[in-house]
Amino acid sequence: MREKRGAAASLAAALVVTFAGVGTAHAAKQPGSASDITTRVGIAPVGGCDNGHDCPKPMPVPTRCFDIDSTVQDPDKYLSVVCGGRVYVLTVRETPPSAPQPVGGWQFVGGPTDVVDATLATRANQVYVSVLTATGTVFQGVCTATEPLTVPCTFTQMPTPP
Repeated sequence: MREKRGAAASLAAALVVTFAGVGTAHAAKQPGSASDITTRVGIAPVGGCDNGHDCPKPMPVPTRCFDIDSTVQDPDKYLSVVCGGRVYVLTVRETPPSAPQPVGGWQFVGGPTDVVDATLATRANQVYVSVLTATGTVFQGVCTATEPLTVPCTFTQMPTPP
């Protein structure tokens, strides 16, 4: 009986050591682990920002046109694109609706030159251009809604996003 208990205890100890070893090996950094994923998507380690948040590294600014938005300030429509980190706006006369006519050409609206996303809004004869830069900074530009748009717009830096 003692031999059986001794053998059982030895087997149990071997199992514990085996599972502990497997657990330790599994806990080691694996190629698909969260820390490896954050490295691959360009997120800085904890404490990488002045405000104590984990912040992504600046994303590269594409050189081609890649983002589009639009807004209407009757009777005109304004289209924006981000090309090479800059925001350009085209004024389009929408009347008659069956034949929209561009007024002038694409205009660089000023502001940051490392833009990765932009949106447009209108109110009270003004066009608002909100942009996000590659470093995570947000700016808002205000332009007078004319044909074509009055540029450059006046840009103001907004508070740092969370």
